[in-house]
Amino acid sequence: MQVQSLLQEYKGCLATRKFDEAEKINKEINDFITNEFNTTGWELRRFAEDLVDKADRFEESIPVYFAAASLFKKEGNLEGMSDCVGDGFVLWPGVMIRIGRRKDWTGMRGANRRMIARDVTMKDVVKRHVIPLMRDIKNQMLEVTSVSEEYKCKFYMSRVLDFIAWSEKLVDDDVAANKA
Repeated sequence: MQVQSLLQEYKGCLATRKFDEAEKINKEINDFITNEFNTTGWELRRFAEDLVDKADRFEESIPVYFAAASLFKKEGNLEGMSDCVGDGFVLWPGVMIRIGRRKDWTGMRGANRRMIARDVTMKDVVKRHVIPLMRDIKNQMLEVTSVSEEYKCKFYMSRVLDFIAWSEKLVDDDVAANKA
């Protein structure tokens, strides 16, 4: 299947630190999934979680989460977009609680944590490739017009920024984390 081979190629690019090539493959995967598959953002997000939870394929989950966020954007679903970056509910900026039955963090943030726990050299991948994708999803959220700017910022943008800051602290980038 074309997506499986692209996911393997993407993983290889991350392993060899070819970030420009990985970005191109991520875009190709995103375009292919969002245009050729009859699926929902929630189904794709669940597939990405299965890649992480059942197969330890953390790197390959990143473009799947990104494609799910693209589908959620088409639906105007900010909650789904932010869930692709990470899960949890922001009570107010800086204070987050966990919701649901999951024991571990999900989304790109959870994949980041598990990639680094398995191999500390993956910090470079998270810092130079995954966090920029997380920021891209945050920027795409700004384009969603189905909710007010105030609501968008208060409940979704602050949440995504917390997830990005958490990932930046994970890769020891405290300066960037404080800016987020």
